[in-house]
Amino acid sequence: MMRITAERTLEIDVNLCICFIDWQKAFDRVNWTKLMQILKRTGIDWRERRLISNLYMDQRVKVRLDRGETRSVQTGRGVRQGCCLSPILFNFYSQCLTKEALDGLGDFNVGGQIMQTVKYADDLVLMAKEETVLQGMIDKLIEIGRCYGMEMNVEKTKVMRISRQPSPLTIMIDQKQLENVECFKYLGSALTSDGRCTCENKSRIAMAKAAFDKKKTLFTSKLDLNLRKKLLKCFLWSTALYSAETWTLRAADQKYLESFEMWCWIRMEKISWTDHVRNEEVLLRVNEQRNIRKWKTDWIGHILRRNCLLKQVTEGKIKGEMEVTRRRGRRRKKLLDDLKDWRGYSHLNEEALDRTMWRNRFRGGFGPVVRQNTE
Repeated sequence: MMRITAERTLEIDVNLCICFIDWQKAFDRVNWTKLMQILKRTGIDWRERRLISNLYMDQRVKVRLDRGETRSVQTGRGVRQGCCLSPILFNFYSQCLTKEALDGLGDFNVGGQIMQTVKYADDLVLMAKEETVLQGMIDKLIEIGRCYGMEMNVEKTKVMRISRQPSPLTIMIDQKQLENVECFKYLGSALTSDGRCTCENKSRIAMAKAAFDKKKTLFTSKLDLNLRKKLLKCFLWSTALYSAETWTLRAADQKYLESFEMWCWIRMEKISWTDHVRNEEVLLRVNEQRNIRKWKTDWIGHILRRNCLLKQVTEGKIKGEMEVTRRRGRRRKKLLDDLKDWRGYSHLNEEALDRTMWRNRFRGGFGPVVRQNTE
């Protein structure tokens, strides 16, 4: 979501100011009295509220040591670890906090509605087009957060400006300026100020190669080839292609991925560079085709069939002024450019509505065709 939003704003030449919020021990700071008030205001039945209240109120804990257990201590806040209700209760709590704090604020318009935050558990991102608007949102969030018993970690909270000509942001919290970053890892995926995926691509490939070295004896063993291929795809592809659905693959990025793919097959088959074996022959030995973009097509098809905010962002429905004068150099590549044909986006959207047509078009694999000798 964040990477797609960044690319769309760069396309229409709109600045996007981002703040990555870090709460101090968020799950341990949930105020139980405030939580019960939120549940009542939300419309939760009194029986369920009484059950949750009995589960949390007046609970005591002990710490088990080698020499025995400590005396019991009463806890007064926080959600329980390992409880299936804890994520739901925390989502209620954080949703009410951000809704109360940011009501009426924000200037980033997507699809006709103001987009203020992107949330996942305790990871919160604030977005605004203007620096002053972002400062006001942060100040209000801190004020309301303290009423909820939440404190912001100034040292770990970062800011970033996504722009064609990025400049530092001056955002203050308690007389301390937040650190400006050009690259931030959000939910395991690297987001950069220029909106490109090259840094993430190389980082993922390095992590996957390290995972291959740890399991090298398994991948190069005498196990059945099909079993080793399944193990390699399970251990390596999930690492190398994490969040690859949102990547805008340029020619250089595609080359990195294809080189890594061949690196895996060559080492799995113990092929030396002195053997002078062509890539096509390696693919024939392992009975594989290059299909790096298959994950992307599956995800894009799912998004295009839905009517959601992510689809509006993907289509570029962001309020801003399109660039009139042509800049020097080639036009910036978009997320869907490697899937569209000459008929354009509308035809691609129509094909996505038909699952059978979509799968028939993109299941054939990508990259160079493997040539088989028919002599």
